[in-house]
Amino acid sequence: MPTHAETQFYIHRERQERALADRTPNSDGRRVHLDMAQRYAKLIAEGEAQAQDVVESPHG
Repeated sequence: MPTHAETQFYIHRERQERALADRTPNSDGRRVHLDMAQRYAKLIAEGEAQAQDVVESPHG
């Protein structure tokens, strides 16, 4: 499970990649940035799912 700092980094990088995609003039470059943003979004979602599993799992 990613740490809080890692999750914050992923969130920051996802936003950066989306902003770069918006500013990139060619479609190939935009596609690369959007792909990276989606990869960071997946890491965020996986971390949230793992955290939810920990909260919902029985103790003991």
